[in-house]
Amino acid sequence: MRKMDKSDEEKGKWVLLQAPGFNCATIGSVAMIIIHIVVMSTGGVFPDGSEGGLRSLYIQMGLTWEGVSSGHVWQLFTYFWLHGDWGHLVLNVILFYYSCARLSHVLSSSRILVFFLAVSIGSGLIHISAQAVFDGMPRDPLVGASGGIMGLLLAYFALSPGSRMLLIPVSANNLAKGILIASALLFVATPSLGVPFLSDLGGGLVDLLGQGLFQIAHLLHFAGGLIGWVSIPRFFPKLMTLEDLVRMRNQSEIVAELR
Repeated sequence: MRKMDKSDEEKGKWVLLQAPGFNCATIGSVAMIIIHIVVMSTGGVFPDGSEGGLRSLYIQMGLTWEGVSSGHVWQLFTYFWLHGDWGHLVLNVILFYYSCARLSHVLSSSRILVFFLAVSIGSGLIHISAQAVFDGMPRDPLVGASGGIMGLLLAYFALSPGSRMLLIPVSANNLAKGILIASALLFVATPSLGVPFLSDLGGGLVDLLGQGLFQIAHLLHFAGGLIGWVSIPRFFPKLMTLEDLVRMRNQSEIVAELR
């Protein structure tokens, strides 16, 4: 794996976005937007108090332990293409495009896409495993690409630990650690989990910031970020070592002698 050197990081201290085109950043972003437009044009993912309309789409395509355990395994591949509202979509598209654009300096679009899919599925599996284990886990179907996007973002931070995001005056390495710690703490502080002291802290945060704070899939963010941070080296093409070259030379000499 090649980490970005000092000159790369100097160039990457501010956002350098990839130009729109036939690449992972553009194709993925456009796909999310088109899917959301189609969904919203027919009623949206969250119909107002209705069990009809697209409520059935939300149940069928959103991710839950109950759904996957009953045979709806496709939910692991569909949940991250759906979004709840325009705000949810716009934030995810911006972060997706940014992360793909930065990773495109060292990875091909196909490898970035495979990485995104792998992290999305992996973090989704961890989310539904927690639903199976903890009674206090939210049971609503999960939608949104933020698990995979968090993996892309922290993968870039792992490759360029000294870089900085626009308007955030901390290094990527420290930002990655902060994101992981905050996501983990917010998850264990979820009031419905009943963790001593931390659930009380979570209840105080609800009073201060509203219930929406714990409608966010913090475990998904933590899992996606951690998977991305530690697994990105495996997505680089294997580099040939000196031993590989010696072995290839010996093999070619043996073949030549046999001839």
